[in-house]
Amino acid sequence: MPSFNNYIFTDIQYTIPEGSNVSILYPTVQITIVPNSGYTANAADFSLDSSFSDDAVQSVVFTQDGLNVLCTVTFDTGFFMPSGNYTIPLCVVGEGKVGEITIGGTISTNVGPNITGSPNEGGGTPYSNSGLVGETELLLTRSYTAASGYYLTSTGLQVTNGNASNYNIVQTPVYDLDNNLTSISYDVNYIYPNQSISGDRLSIYQVSAREIFVAPQYVTSYSNLPGTVNGFGESFTNWKIFGGEGASVTAIMTDTYSGNSWTLVDNETIDNTGILNVPVINFPNISGGATAKEVYRITLTGDLDPNFTQPNPITIWQSTLIPEITFTGLSTNGITGYTPVVKSSAAFSDFQTSPQTVNIEWTLTAPGTLVVDQILDGKTITNIDSVIITTTAASTNSSTITVDDTSDVVVGSKFSLNNTDRGIYDYEITGVNSPTEISVSPNITIENNFKIFTYTNNGNNVDNVSFSMIENSDGSITFKAEASIYYFGTEDTTFEFLLDNLVREIPSIACGATVASGEEGITDQMLTLDPAGGLIAFLVRPQGVRDKFEIIHGSPASNFLVKKATSSMTAANNSGPFDNVFGTEANNQIPTVDQANNTDQFIGTALGAAVPNRTSEFFNDTGFTIPSMTVGGITYQQVVWWEYTAADYNNNSSAFFRITGPSGTDWDILRICCPDANCT
Repeated sequence: MPSFNNYIFTDIQYTIPEGSNVSILYPTVQITIVPNSGYTANAADFSLDSSFSDDAVQSVVFTQDGLNVLCTVTFDTGFFMPSGNYTIPLCVVGEGKVGEITIGGTISTNVGPNITGSPNEGGGTPYSNSGLVGETELLLTRSYTAASGYYLTSTGLQVTNGNASNYNIVQTPVYDLDNNLTSISYDVNYIYPNQSISGDRLSIYQVSAREIFVAPQYVTSYSNLPGTVNGFGESFTNWKIFGGEGASVTAIMTDTYSGNSWTLVDNETIDNTGILNVPVINFPNISGGATAKEVYRITLTGDLDPNFTQPNPITIWQSTLIPEITFTGLSTNGITGYTPVVKSSAAFSDFQTSPQTVNIEWTLTAPGTLVVDQILDGKTITNIDSVIITTTAASTNSSTITVDDTSDVVVGSKFSLNNTDRGIYDYEITGVNSPTEISVSPNITIENNFKIFTYTNNGNNVDNVSFSMIENSDGSITFKAEASIYYFGTEDTTFEFLLDNLVREIPSIACGATVASGEEGITDQMLTLDPAGGLIAFLVRPQGVRDKFEIIHGSPASNFLVKKATSSMTAANNSGPFDNVFGTEANNQIPTVDQANNTDQFIGTALGAAVPNRTSEFFNDTGFTIPSMTVGGITYQQVVWWEYTAADYNNNSSAFFRITGPSGTDWDILRICCPDANCT
């Protein structure tokens, strides 16, 4: 087909015999005008040039045939085919015009909360437009902006139905200084193809926003403040509070005695340096006041870090007092030789980082011989430990408190509801009423499950107490102790070593001395040994329930203990065998009456059997005679002896005589020193 003016057309040829009437053979002929791609052909746009004339043509008519135009030529009825070829060149006026393309579709979006701009189009919003082939045109725009304090987390416009190459989607994002996407816009441009399109679909599955995390700005710490200040007044300058920019803080100092308060920082904000400076904190002169001590508390409030670790409130002590801490001994059993050791410092002095060390050395003596003993009740020194009790019920303006356990509570102990205080106590325990109730003064208001730290040491803190004791050959004990002072409180306090719990006096029994007892348990008597060796002998009389009598080389509670002689219901057993169960270190078990009656070393008349006096055995062993077993009106029943040597003395210079018996015993002993009136 020939092409012309943006269209093509058909070229019609006929073979007609010469001389034939053309109109009879072919009344009409149709030429089809077909527009080129991207163009349209409209019949109304075509006509025959007015100057056209041809004898073969009667008329020319243009009609629409779909996208094409039909040019119908009617031949003249009087036209006969000449002898040669005949061409009819139609002069057609008109052209194919550029074709308009349409686009139609829907866009759907899912827009979450905290977003402004284009609306939610969950059901789909139609769009349409038209243009020329190859033309690019802005089809639609969608814009979304996150609300203040939020950022966009999910976006993206896609062609979900249709030819994506026909679309040019231009997105314009906007970011804040922290690179958070705060808004975005989409310009959807359409490139028109050579035919109209419908049914396309654009989608934004989700436009969502999330709150921008802004790290909270906290007050994190403060510079050091003195734990104590001079009682005659003192100023502390340039106290610093640290934190993030924008954190606010208030600091109020309160005098716990007067209740007066001073605002040091009034809801101020930390700037970009991270430091808030308090120029000066003044502490007054209290030397002429009603009290010689004060306690100040600085309390921080505001944007405090949840993990704030420094004390809050901050406690600062002030005093003009100089208390003394005294270390001494305590004995009700006649132990002497301890000289008080005294330390002093300003009230509230803090030696926590470098404790004051106290060294003590005493030579302890008593009328008898002192030996290191077991600590009977586990307590070695007074005023050391605080007692912690916990409330089990709330009290309101009451003189009594219900607590979990009062077994260790000491009347006169003091405490404060602020357990960081030292030496400033608000309450005193005036009575222990029951295993779970104490009386206090003044009346108290306290919550349930509150831990109370009670003190008897006036705020003086002493710890790391250690001691050692050495038994001396003269019967004395060298006592060495060391303690650390961490804090001085407000009042003089004495710490006493409970010597009766640490050492024990064993009385010596001299030659010719007698001892009588009716007590159960164990009784010891120290013996003096001669470096050259010698003889130790006793006349013994058990009465009623049977008792055991033993001579033991060494001293009680020492590592060197060797039994040398024992009483026995068998005459030949002065030197053993020994009962090593009852009255034997370190358990010192006390027998029952039945156990004593069934143990050979326990002698007496309880079972009606005669007790052998062993005088013959004594003579055979020592060469000494017992003239009479009756001395001073008392008839003794048995002799117990040990003949020792200089080597024994060198092994250990001590020995003692031990009597062991169950309840209800009654006995007498007489020490004889051969030769004497009772041993010849």
